[in-house]
Amino acid sequence: MIESNDIAAVINELEKLALDLNLDNEKLLRLNAVLKTAEEKNAILQSINESSDDAIISKNLEGIITSWNSSASRIFGYTAEEMIGVSILRLIPAHLQHEETEIISKLHRGIKINHFETRRMRKDGSLVAVSLTISPILNYKGVIIGVSKIARDITDRLSAEVNSKRLSAIIESSDDAIISKDLNSIVTSWNESAVRIFGYNAEEMIGQSILKIIPQDRLDEEPKILSQLSQGIRVDHFETIRRRKDGRLIDVSLTISPIKDSTGRVIGLSKIARDITEKKQADKKKEEFIGLVSHELKTPLTSLRSYVQVALFKARNEKNEFIDKALSKAEIQTKKMEAMIRDFLNISKMDDGQLRLNLNPFDLPALINNCLSDVTITTSKHHFNYIGEAHAMAIGDAEKISLVLINLISNAVKYSPEGGEISITCQKQDKAFTVSVKDNGIGISKEEQKFLFRKFYRIQSEQTRTISGFGIGLYLVYAILELHGTCIRVESEIGKGSTFVFQIKTAD
Repeated sequence: MIESNDIAAVINELEKLALDLNLDNEKLLRLNAVLKTAEEKNAILQSINESSDDAIISKNLEGIITSWNSSASRIFGYTAEEMIGVSILRLIPAHLQHEETEIISKLHRGIKINHFETRRMRKDGSLVAVSLTISPILNYKGVIIGVSKIARDITDRLSAEVNSKRLSAIIESSDDAIISKDLNSIVTSWNESAVRIFGYNAEEMIGQSILKIIPQDRLDEEPKILSQLSQGIRVDHFETIRRRKDGRLIDVSLTISPIKDSTGRVIGLSKIARDITEKKQADKKKEEFIGLVSHELKTPLTSLRSYVQVALFKARNEKNEFIDKALSKAEIQTKKMEAMIRDFLNISKMDDGQLRLNLNPFDLPALINNCLSDVTITTSKHHFNYIGEAHAMAIGDAEKISLVLINLISNAVKYSPEGGEISITCQKQDKAFTVSVKDNGIGISKEEQKFLFRKFYRIQSEQTRTISGFGIGLYLVYAILELHGTCIRVESEIGKGSTFVFQIKTAD
C-alpha cells in the first residue's frame, strides 16, 4: 500500500506498472515525460518545504502527523522522528484543544483558514505565538484525506507590537514635542504636544520640511545637526529658537537622536523639543535683578568697608581689644559680601557677553599663596597645604584665575570638617600647569557631579542644609576656565572628600 502523500514512491510504482503492461515506445516516452515532470515538481516542493522559515506540517483526518519539516523542528523543538506518527494534540495546550475540532469542521465545509493566530506548546513546555494557515489535502476525486498546516512564529512580531503601542502611548502623553523626520528634513511624525507647542496640527506638518518652524537666521543649524547625527552622534539639550504657526518665537531645548535601521544605517532623526520660553524669561529677570542689586550694593559696601578699616586702625592704636575683634569680624564679613557681589556682577557680564579676559604672564604659585592668605583670614579651623612649583609663569587673566582659586578653596572650607586639611597642588605637565584643590570633606555623589557646574545649582542633602550659598561659585569657575580655553573636572566620593582639577597654559 502506497501512502498518498509519498509522491516519490508513487512515481516508482508507476514505472514498474508501465513495464508490466508492455507499452509501446511512444506511450512509454509520454509516460516517462509525465513521470519526469512529476519528479521535478516533487523535488521543487521538497526544496520549498525544507528551506521555508515557517513550520510546514501535514496530518491525516485523525490528527496524526504525516510530515514535519526542519523549521517545525526549530520552532517546536521536536525532531521529525519524534512527531511523525504522533497526534497533533501534542503541540496544542489543553485549554486550546477545542480549536482542532473547529478547524477540521471548517475544512470539511471547504473553508480555508488564513492567518489564524493562536498559541502552541514547544517541547520544553513553553508556549509560542503562531499564525496558522491551514488547507485541506484532497485526493484525485476531490475528497479531503488530510490537512496541511503552515505555522509562522509571531512571538517577535507580537512583542514588537506591544512595545510599539507602549511607545506610542508614551509619545502621545509626553509634555514635550516628539517629532521624527527623514534625512531630507521631511517630518514623518508629530505628536499632540508638538501641536500644542508649535500650533501646527499633524496634517499640516507630516510630509512638510522641518524648516517650516525654523527662523530664517537659524537655518544653518539644520545641516550642522544632520551632519552630526548622520555620524550616529546624539545631540543633548541644544538650546535654540523656533517659530510657532502664529509667528511667535519660542525658546526650546532640543534632544536629537539618530533613527537607525536593522543594519545600523541612519535613516532618520528623532527630536524631543521642550518649550523653555518661561524658564528663559524667569532666568533673564533673575539675572537682571541680580545685576541691578549687585551694582547698587557695591558702592555703599565699599564705603562701609572704608569706614570699618578707619575705625579698626583707630581701635588698634588705642589698644581697645574688644572693638578691635568686633571690627576685624566686620571687615571679614564685608570682604565676603564684596566677593559675593563681584561674583554676581561677573555672571551678569558673562551672560551679556561682556566678560573679557586680560591675558598676561603671571606667577601662578604666588597667586595661589595670595588666595590662600585671603581665605585663611576668614577661617582658623582648617589646615592649608601647598605642594608644587615654587615659581611658575602662566598665561591668563590673573584677576579672574584668582576668582577661580578663591571659589574652589572657599568651597573646600565650607564642605570640610573643622580641623580638616585642604591641599593645593601645582605641577607642570608639558605646556600647561595642572592645579588641584583637594579636601577631605563630605564628598559629592556621581549623580550630583553631572549638575555641579550649572548656574544656581546646589546639592540638596541633610549635610548641606545649613551651609550658605547661592550656587554661583562653581558656575563662575567653569565659565572663567572655559574663556581661558580649558575646563574643570571633579573627582569625588561620598564621605571621601573632593578634588577639583584644572589646567592653565604656561607662558613659555
